[in-house]
Amino acid sequence: MTRSFPSLLTAAALLWNDGRPSSSKSAHAFSTKAPAATIHSIDSIPCREAEIYVSTLDQSITILEATLEGQDKLVDEVLMLDEERAEGVDNIVENDPYGSVLWPAALTVSEHITHDSFLKSDGDAHHTPTLLELGTGTGLVALAASASNKYGSILATDYETVPLKLLDAAYLLNQDDGISTTTTPIVTSLFDICNLSEPLPPADIVCAADILYEKSTGIALAKRCIEALERGSRVIIGCSPGRPGRPAFLEELRRLNPNMEDFDFVDVEGRTCSGERNSLICGKGSTSVSNEPEMLLVALMDLSPACLSRERERIENSSLISNSVNHTCTSCFRLDPMVI
Repeated sequence: MTRSFPSLLTAAALLWNDGRPSSSKSAHAFSTKAPAATIHSIDSIPCREAEIYVSTLDQSITILEATLEGQDKLVDEVLMLDEERAEGVDNIVENDPYGSVLWPAALTVSEHITHDSFLKSDGDAHHTPTLLELGTGTGLVALAASASNKYGSILATDYETVPLKLLDAAYLLNQDDGISTTTTPIVTSLFDICNLSEPLPPADIVCAADILYEKSTGIALAKRCIEALERGSRVIIGCSPGRPGRPAFLEELRRLNPNMEDFDFVDVEGRTCSGERNSLICGKGSTSVSNEPEMLLVALMDLSPACLSRERERIENSSLISNSVNHTCTSCFRLDPMVI
């Protein structure tokens, strides 16, 4: 399923060009060089391998993310279609830039759901939980869960096809590398959280990392959270600093369930990212990109079904997570059109 792409890149074009719209060809305004990597072509989009160390697994996971050339191609397509929509042409973007690169919160969520204490706190020690990821992007969360071999099944979803193809290819790369002798298979599927006529697929644990790009997505994710909690699922949400949809998400969550009035994210220790990126994806003012990985506070929310009736529930082991996230993220990307 597809849905209209927000006009964030057009707004970013104004922001980074002194108020003047950019040409249809995007610029490489900001880059921090990452080590040379093997290049793959996914749907004619150049993508490179990136090794991401997951401290809770004590191993690196190989992901695929768009190269600078690949980002340029996706951004140019979005800008062109945005201009056509401004002229009255109703177009749908099937492959936007956001899901083609890694965001900081993906690593934070990956380490949270693969931490030994996470599943121990989830209840039945003899039950192997199932996992649903919303907006999988490059698929780090699903890949980490697979490598942990702590889940009975893993369903990774996105509303675009390119992220799912990136994940499918990366899963095979990790198998070929022999990173883990035993992994849980990953099933991928198209799913749009904003299409509320389609129910959430079943799972014991539902997670999402860095998908609060706009108000409408924030509202939709809040509705999905309540849907998951009401059916008995545990919900994990990760969000990097400054995401525009976060206030709308919290407001809608509290509106839907007044018992959650005092609920909020908890800041846990994460890492900045490095690598070349398109100027309309990540601006110079980004707080989560640096030449060398640095500490970054990432917002995390962990909700159990019991929170629907309790006054307040917070992440009990946030300090444990903060202490454990001492990894080095050498080749992450941060999409940051609004310096978020």
